Amino acid sequence: MSRRDHVRAGRKIRRLRKKKGGWLRLWAAGILKGGLSLAMMASLTFLGFTLYRYFQLCGQLHIGEIKVMGCLNTTESELLKMARVNLQANLTDLDLKGVSARLAEHPWVKMVKVRRDWAGNALVIEVQERSPRALILFEDLYLVDCQGEIFKKAEPGDRLDFPILTGLQRQEAMGGNEQAKDLIRQALGLIELLEQRKVFTALAVSEIHLSKQNGLTVLTLNGGIPIRLGSGGLSEKINRLEKVLPDLRQKAGGVEYVDLNYLKKVVVKMKETEKGKSRSS
Repeated sequence: MSRRDHVRAGRKIRRLRKKKGGWLRLWAAGILKGGLSLAMMASLTFLGFTLYRYFQLCGQLHIGEIKVMGCLNTTESELLKMARVNLQANLTDLDLKGVSARLAEHPWVKMVKVRRDWAGNALVIEVQERSPRALILFEDLYLVDCQGEIFKKAEPGDRLDFPILTGLQRQEAMGGNEQAKDLIRQALGLIELLEQRKVFTALAVSEIHLSKQNGLTVLTLNGGIPIRLGSGGLSEKINRLEKVLPDLRQKAGGVEYVDLNYLKKVVVKMKETEKGKSRSS
């Protein structure tokens, strides 16, 4: 072998050794990195489990108090009974969704928020109650909220000074009949409109009769005069009614009904015993 060939062979051997050494270093670095990752994951898992067990066993995280807020028509005792929360339970173990679901079954509860108060070792229950706007008569009286939902049977102690809705069957009003629901919403819209009035107000109404054929008919508190409003244009119809209202009040005993379903006029039908059986204003 010539000197030149000997030099070339030596260089080749050194390159192979260098390449092999690089692979070994990379392999060792990969093993070290993987080992560190596994060790870190194991440490974090152990730490998480330790903290979880600590929170479970730590007496300071037991429920010290249950705070109930937003009760107007409900009582704290009613809600606490429905919540079924063990005061010896740990805050970390509470099933907040389960507590919320149980409380939402109360007829007065529209929305409920349940949360943990870590600083005060307390469970906080925030309730938003339904707002009743009317009564509806089936075989018994039921309360209707501001969204038109019939949410509970009226009971002693409930506020009952609302207009009474009549004319619908229970199965259609509570069974998803869209026409019945629309009539209820129209009646609530009328109540809201009358609450803004100064002459003919919601306080002057005792009953609102709902009819799929004839729309809304209001019965006055004094005299029980039927006022036929139909559907639509309620604000303009009330404007016309208020112009003749003083005259109607003077003759309330002789009025059979008032019809506002005629364009730009008020039709007053007098009882048969009165002279001038009907007239238009």
